[in-house]
Amino acid sequence: MSSSELDESGRQYLIQLFEQTNGDTAAQVSMYDVGERLGMERDTSARVAETLIGLQLVEIRTLSGGIGISSEGAAEVKGLMGGAEPMGESAGKLSDQPIMDAQSCQAVQRAADALKAQTGNLGLDFDGLSELMADLKAIDAQLGSSRPKTAIMRECLRSIKEILEMLGNSDSLVKVRALLGE
Repeated sequence: MSSSELDESGRQYLIQLFEQTNGDTAAQVSMYDVGERLGMERDTSARVAETLIGLQLVEIRTLSGGIGISSEGAAEVKGLMGGAEPMGESAGKLSDQPIMDAQSCQAVQRAADALKAQTGNLGLDFDGLSELMADLKAIDAQLGSSRPKTAIMRECLRSIKEILEMLGNSDSLVKVRALLGE
């Protein structure tokens, strides 16, 4: 996803959402309120929001139009405003610092989410599946912490890497190795 794929109304909408939520990915606002501040009608506001949801820059929170900015959307706005480059898949190698930074956390979250989505199709036996799920739960626990520990995350990713190497699953394996700096 790059800012060149967004039209002007999409960019303005995303920036307005970022401002209304103060960049907080947990905050929720009405898609119609965001559009109203930009002078959009309800139908236009819904269409732009749906486009941004499809691009995974915005997350739907309620069926009545509650939305929030995704971590990718926040990174995109920072890139549009010149504060940071938009994050690509390669962003977020684990650092040597004891506590993970936000970029590393987001990269691990994306990799873990992708792996969760394909867990049922990996063909793991019960023991392998149990081990993978335990590692993913440990990752979730660390990501939920106010001070996620790099060492714990690194060990979980190493364990997941071993499982994926046995399966020969290259897509997820590439992401995990990139996070580990391999």
